[in-house]
Amino acid sequence: MKAVVINRFGGNDAVEVKDMPNPFAGPGEVLIRVRAASVNPIDWKIRRGLLESALKKKFPLPPR
Repeated sequence: MKAVVINRFGGNDAVEVKDMPNPFAGPGEVLIRVRAASVNPIDWKIRRGLLESALKKKFPLPPR
């Protein structure tokens, strides 16, 4: 699947489209097809590093 990921803190160049493994649904879960998505304010705040102290995950990060 295609995913837009944040590779590091920084400007617009810190974001790229990557091929990622297809997700799968586990027991009690469903898998849905996403045809469109958007960048939310939390995404650019994470990219800029404004939430670095609260962020516990490692790069690359898929936007929320």
